[in-house]
Amino acid sequence: MKRHPMGRCFAAKLAAPTLNQQHPIASWAKQYAGSPIEFSSQHTEALSLLMPLLLCGEQSAQLVFQQQALQLAQHQPADSVLALNEVEADEAWHDEALQLVFSQLPELSGQHQVRRAAQRFYSGLGRSLSLQQQFVRIASLDACVTQLMQLIERGSIGSRHPFSLLCGLIKKDEAKHVYVSKHFAQHLGASVHEMAEERLWVLGALMTLLKQQANQFELIGVDLDKLEKKLELKWQ
Repeated sequence: MKRHPMGRCFAAKLAAPTLNQQHPIASWAKQYAGSPIEFSSQHTEALSLLMPLLLCGEQSAQLVFQQQALQLAQHQPADSVLALNEVEADEAWHDEALQLVFSQLPELSGQHQVRRAAQRFYSGLGRSLSLQQQFVRIASLDACVTQLMQLIERGSIGSRHPFSLLCGLIKKDEAKHVYVSKHFAQHLGASVHEMAEERLWVLGALMTLLKQQANQFELIGVDLDKLEKKLELKWQ
């Protein structure tokens, strides 16, 4: 598949999982891969700058879940490792579909800066003290992404647009991933207090990253301040 020059976020090689052709995003890809996905001029520019943020998140998640599955394979039941492999496979489909969209968007000089900021954020997020803390942070991040995808799905691009439909499918997967990561965090001993603290830390760090592109999010109908306040109220 053709890829955008800015489509790869990390130097680490992703071991490509076999893409499950029964996945809902497989049906989306089959429907839209053969024809151009068109946007208005303002949405084209906005998404050209936002896609590196989304893709870095998906590729970071793939790497993390691969590593966690390998770590846990030695001392966890097979069905637990399978749950992580399934999340990784979901993230692979997200990456594949977002790459399809990004490949049809133009190269802009600002994309390098956006990608570097996302790389710093996700690399820092992975520097956790323990596997338990990593799962807490991932659950928190995926909860934020679930809400963000819902806002994009319902934003100004239009609810029936192929990209909005894709965001709706990603949203459903991310909500499931929250449950999986939260389960592992609790199983490894994460307390309610620790999870509450980490949620707010992740939210603050993610919003610092996203708000660098607040104007672009506004162009696609996403109000980051409202998103932040909604999650703060939910988690406090």
